[in-house]
Amino acid sequence: MKLKFNNHKDNKNDKKQIWMYALILFAGAFIVLLLTAYSQVKFQNNISDYQSKLSSQEKSKLNVVTTLNSAVKENKRLTTEIDSLRSKLVESEQKIATEEARSVELESIYNNKTSATDLLLAAYDYFNKENYISCAITLKYDINTQYLDPKAVQSYDDLISKSYGKASQLLYGEGYRSYKNKNYIEAILSFNRTIAFSLQNEYYIDDAFYYLAKSYYKTSNYEEAKRVILLFTYNYPKSTFISEMKELYDQMA
Repeated sequence: MKLKFNNHKDNKNDKKQIWMYALILFAGAFIVLLLTAYSQVKFQNNISDYQSKLSSQEKSKLNVVTTLNSAVKENKRLTTEIDSLRSKLVESEQKIATEEARSVELESIYNNKTSATDLLLAAYDYFNKENYISCAITLKYDINTQYLDPKAVQSYDDLISKSYGKASQLLYGEGYRSYKNKNYIEAILSFNRTIAFSLQNEYYIDDAFYYLAKSYYKTSNYEEAKRVILLFTYNYPKSTFISEMKELYDQMA
């Protein structure tokens, strides 16, 4: 058997190659480790960034939700406050309307009282000037006694007692003249007022009824003529005009 021995020079070369390979392997492993470490760091940084972004988004969402809840609560509060203010406004408007109506009512009452008092003074002025017809007309048709105070009502009643009889007699004279002049419309007005202002026991009152019925008859107002005749016959059955009134009534039957 033939043995082969390496020389010393070959052994040195082999050792160098081994160290070279070891160095290369070590360098490669180190690079791989560096790359792995870099990748890990980069991955961790990416994870941290992502987590940071997620945290910011969650915070933003939480802020939005919090803001929305606050806005909803504030909206409810403002709605309640607005409803309360609206109710107070309606209540205030109702009070103002009531006060305005009351003010108008008081003003109307004041004006009516003033007017009634002024008319009573005017009636006194007519009476003092012996214009008894205007005095009586003002008292009967123009003055609303509910707006006179108690003392003024007493004066009103006193003036009536003084003026009505005088006015009634004067109106009868005016009516009779109008009837004779065939001015039946004026006669009707005067005779109606004669009866309205009379005490129903004056000596001329049955004459006034008779000529009033005749005036209605002359103007062809038969319904009113009949009404006057019936009223006359009921109130004055013993009058000298009874037979004439019945004849006039029969003419219209």
